[in-house]
Amino acid sequence: MTFAKTSALIINKKLSSHFLILLLISVLIQLWPVFFTQPARFAVRIAICNGLLLLSAAAIYRCLPGKIITFVLLSLLTLNFAIAFNSWNVYQSEFNTVFAMSILATHLAEAKSMSGLYLHSLPVTIAYFFVTWYAIKSLSEHCSGRIKVAGVVLLVIFVAWYSTANWLKKRKDLEVYYPLSSRILTNTPFYTGSEFIIAQRDNALAARIAQQNVHYPALQYHETGIENYVVIVGESARRSNMQLYGFNQDTTPVESALTKNALIFSHAIAPASATVLAVPMILSKADPDHFTADKLADNIVSIARKTGYHTEWISAQGNSGKSNNYIVAIASTSQKTHWIDTKYDTELLPALDDALKTPGKKFIVLHINGSHEMACDRYPASAEILHTGNKYEDCYNNAIRFTDYFIGEVAKRLQGSASSLLYFSDHGLEKNPKLESLYMHGSRNPSKEAYDVPQFIWYSPSALASQKRELGWVQDYWSTANNYSLMLSWLGISTGIENCSSLLETCHQEQTLFSVMDGGRHIFDYDQLRDTFISPDRKTPWRVAKKNSL
Repeated sequence: MTFAKTSALIINKKLSSHFLILLLISVLIQLWPVFFTQPARFAVRIAICNGLLLLSAAAIYRCLPGKIITFVLLSLLTLNFAIAFNSWNVYQSEFNTVFAMSILATHLAEAKSMSGLYLHSLPVTIAYFFVTWYAIKSLSEHCSGRIKVAGVVLLVIFVAWYSTANWLKKRKDLEVYYPLSSRILTNTPFYTGSEFIIAQRDNALAARIAQQNVHYPALQYHETGIENYVVIVGESARRSNMQLYGFNQDTTPVESALTKNALIFSHAIAPASATVLAVPMILSKADPDHFTADKLADNIVSIARKTGYHTEWISAQGNSGKSNNYIVAIASTSQKTHWIDTKYDTELLPALDDALKTPGKKFIVLHINGSHEMACDRYPASAEILHTGNKYEDCYNNAIRFTDYFIGEVAKRLQGSASSLLYFSDHGLEKNPKLESLYMHGSRNPSKEAYDVPQFIWYSPSALASQKRELGWVQDYWSTANNYSLMLSWLGISTGIENCSSLLETCHQEQTLFSVMDGGRHIFDYDQLRDTFISPDRKTPWRVAKKNSL
């Protein structure tokens, strides 16, 4: 017997004799992210279920079918841990429905781009897999048959008891957002699966948006003197990193030069901290308190088409084809949709050129990648202009500058016609000094940084010559959840209902309360949030959405 084989057998014997320690280590690793994101009662329930599950796996491990079942079980446990651990480690948040929807809707290019955020956690994930496997193996060898059978019986009793308790609770609850299967999984070591169930259900509900028939008392178009309307839906742009808003680096030379022909919003506030919720609310009548199918169906793309606009949606964010989230549902109401697999946002420009050739009045939406994580991948080497020595700070600011260049290219194409451009970011990002890549989506306990975004409306010389336009700086705080109303006025559309939420209407009054939503669908008052990620925690109170919200 070789020395290596002898050593391996000795190590195996010593390790397997400590099977209870291995079991405890495995359970504690699975609970690692839970300790930081969930109440203690959840951790206790998950720990009990996890321990019984591993003991049950040990009961069947010694036969071949049992080994196969154990491998599948172990793979699912490891996947659950990897998802939960990365959510906590990168975003300081529990895994939530928005993260699940983002995963379901993520296309290959975006997945490759964001993989760098998670690679450093791979050793921990691999360690969990082997510790858990060894724990099951050791339990199968050292536990008596009676103990293993007892583990299986107790697991069945635990699952049956908890499933029944949740079924009874659901029958009594008025709140129906969480399906029964989701409630059950929440307290098992497969708790991230709960969010995927909700996400899949929400994606199915999103399909209802296109089927809604919205009635308007008196839908009319009023001549605006503008032929081409272009909306650029930006991504993950922080207002505080833009030269246009006083940042000390040259990140927005183009936008700064457009100010004399623009209406610029000094304090725009996004309604949500994630694209999948923010963009639908910005483009429709939905808001954090009323995120319902009928409100989402009443969206600017659909109504523009109904009033005679040629509508096109051109997206760099892709469409998975399997996950029709709210954004895709709204986009699908346009006459043409383009889901372009791009490396850089400038690859959308040929599709824009073709769209602008269409005769008549046009409403075109460009949904870009902007400065989405990882920002280093959002621009070519030729656009690497800013160098401060901080890699990820430079990456983010260069991505902001590349978006500025893209806006300039769009403006060039509109300059010689009667055209107008609306740009806003879907949401902001928080700056976390402890995170290597610095910038991250706001999630649990967000700060104002997660919602502070840029917004402006620019007019071409011909558009300015045809009618008097509102220009200059808007100093009032503005929720981009009101952009639907703003765009109705901008496009010259009236519905027969007073539109006082629009800044462009004479009846408009300054808003005083701004509701914002985090990734867990908790609703906060913006004014009560801490200013930045590193500001002291205020334990900000939150509320849930109104009844019938999706």
